[in-house]
Amino acid sequence: MSTPTDADRVTLHIAGHVHGDWLKYSIDSDFFTPADGWSVSLGTPATALPEYLQPWAEVQIRVGDELVMSGRVDRVRHAFRKGEHVLDIRGRDGAAVLLDCSAPIFVSREITLPEAVATVARPLGIAELDIAGRDAAFVKVTVEPGMSAWEVIQQAAEASGLWPWFTPDGTLKIAAPDYTTPPVAALIMRLDGKGNNVIDIEIDKGCERRYSEVTVLAQGAGTEKKKSKNAMKGKATDPNVKWHRPLIVSEGCLDSPGDALKKAKKRLADGVMDSFTITAKVRGHRTSDGKLWEPGQRVTLNGDKHVYFLTRRTFNGGRDGTTTTLVLKPDGVWLPDTSKKGKRGKKGKKPFSGSWDYGDKL
Repeated sequence: MSTPTDADRVTLHIAGHVHGDWLKYSIDSDFFTPADGWSVSLGTPATALPEYLQPWAEVQIRVGDELVMSGRVDRVRHAFRKGEHVLDIRGRDGAAVLLDCSAPIFVSREITLPEAVATVARPLGIAELDIAGRDAAFVKVTVEPGMSAWEVIQQAAEASGLWPWFTPDGTLKIAAPDYTTPPVAALIMRLDGKGNNVIDIEIDKGCERRYSEVTVLAQGAGTEKKKSKNAMKGKATDPNVKWHRPLIVSEGCLDSPGDALKKAKKRLADGVMDSFTITAKVRGHRTSDGKLWEPGQRVTLNGDKHVYFLTRRTFNGGRDGTTTTLVLKPDGVWLPDTSKKGKRGKKGKKPFSGSWDYGDKL
C-alpha cells in the first residue's frame, strides 16, 4: 500500500473545521447505488467531543484540493476506551434525502423530464439541476403513495434513456454515459509481475441474467387527443446468447411502442452488464496522469483491444496507506441508445458485443 501524498490527502470540511488525520476512511462513488456513501474514523482525546459533529451537518470531502463529494452526516458514533476516544462518522451525498423521503403525490400530463424532476427534488432542498433531454414530454406521469423521491426521478430518467447521479458539488445530474472519451489509464496485472501497476484483480463472469430475447408488454395511457392502446409490445434479441432463454416483462403504462422496445433493449443490456465484472485495486487515488479516479472513465487492461467502463470507485485509506478499488464493466453497453459513442473506424474501438472473448489473459 502507498503512503498518502498531499495530492491524495483526504479532508473532511464541516462547520468551518477541517479534519484530515484518519485511522481509516472509505469514500464510495457508484453509478448504480442511489446515494454514494462515505465513512471516516479518527482518534481524539477522551475529553474532546466536538459539538459540530452531529447528524445532518453539511459536509464536503476533498482529496487534495479537489472536491469529491458534498452531503450530510448520517450517523456519529463514539467509542471510549482507556485513554482513547474513537469517533466514527458516516454520511451520504445529496441523493440521501431523495432516497429516504417520499415524493409528492401527483398526476400530470404532458410534463417534461426537467419539470417532473423539479417537482420532486426542489421541495426536498435540491436546487441545482443539470438535465439532458429537455424537449420531450411524457404523456402521463403518476406518482403513487409510498414512492420515494429517488424512485420517481430514476423512473423518469430511465424512461428518457438517461440516469440520475450527483456531482461532487451537489448538483443532481441526469444524463447518459459518454463512450467517446479516451481511456484515462492502462491497467497492468500480469502473473510474471512485469510492469504491474495493479495490486490485485478479480474477473467475474456469469449468465444468470442473460436472455436470448426480452419481450416487454405494456398499455398506453390515453389523452384528450388520442385513445389509449391496450396492447403494446417491444421485443429485443441478443444473438450472442446461443440457447433459448426468453423473458417476458409487464411494464404497466408506457407512452409508445418505441418505449416498450427501449425497455426490452435495456433489459438485455443490463444482463450483459451483470454478466461481466472486473474488480481491480490500485495504489493511491489517481491515475498515472494525476486524474482522480471517478465513475464514467474508461480504461484498458494489459494492452487488450477492449476498453472497459468504470462504474464504481472506492477510495480507502488511513494508517495503513491509500488504495482505490475500481469496478469495471463492458464498454458501450449501458444505456446504448442515448450514450455518446465514437465512430467506428480502422483505429476506433468497437463497443462491447456481448461475447466473452476478453479479459482473461494476465
